[in-house]
Amino acid sequence: MGFELSVVTVIFFISAVLLGTLSYTALSTSSEIVSDASDEQSEMQYLKLQTDIEIDDSIVYSSGSDYNITVMLSNTGSESIRFDRLNVLIDGELGSYSYTDTSYTWTPSESRNLTVTGLYGLGTHRVKVVTENGVSAYDTYLV
Repeated sequence: MGFELSVVTVIFFISAVLLGTLSYTALSTSSEIVSDASDEQSEMQYLKLQTDIEIDDSIVYSSGSDYNITVMLSNTGSESIRFDRLNVLIDGELGSYSYTDTSYTWTPSESRNLTVTGLYGLGTHRVKVVTENGVSAYDTYLV
């Protein structure tokens, strides 16, 4: 019985060591994932705080039953923005836009124009431009 008790004790000891090792590895990996996510969140918040845009003017070009709108924007923040990654919403609906600038990078203090075509409806409308990190600017216009 003494030998059997020794074998069972050794098995329990080895099991405890293995379980502890696996637990430490899992907790260590989880801790690294949380730390990386926290760093990424801090970077995103920093970029969002440094980004700002303004709509200087919205010009409507009417042609028959539809119209086009050209939105003049200024990058008033201190971060460069990817101009091709903007989202433009007209009355809450995502619209596609075109622009004539060849550079995708929109540097601070620079003004750019974008045009949304094929819009319909009379009256007052709202345009919203959103950057890739969530900073937005609004304007209303009349057709």
